[in-house]
Amino acid sequence: MDADFLVRHHDRLAAWLRDGEAGSLDAFLGAHHESFALVTAEGAVLGLEELGEALRGAGGSRPGLAIRVEEVAGVAPGVCRFLERHLVDGSVVAERVVTAVARDGALLAVQETDRRREAAGPASPGEAGDGYGQA
Repeated sequence: MDADFLVRHHDRLAAWLRDGEAGSLDAFLGAHHESFALVTAEGAVLGLEELGEALRGAGGSRPGLAIRVEEVAGVAPGVCRFLERHLVDGSVVAERVVTAVARDGALLAVQETDRRREAAGPASPGEAGDGYGQA
């Protein structure tokens, strides 16, 4: 897992959420290990099936969305930390510090932590999202 993988992965998620491109969702979900677990910024724990269910209903729900992956740092073999910025029409609407673990070339675990943007104030309920790229 490297920065290029993470950027492509989040581009697929953004394409699904922004445009409802089914192929993007399939490619996004296909990059996860069958025993994948996500700990969302809100503290919920989702397996791959629950993540897929949550995302299937969100296709095309975020017009103008882009997701930027920045500050990728290796923590240990197969483990990295990065900053995930969500932009809508060029304006940052959410930021998360994310730790991701990969095994056998697939994402095994993701832990998200919201980074509050003090200048903009706390996120509104519509910006809080349901995790893993949703803003």
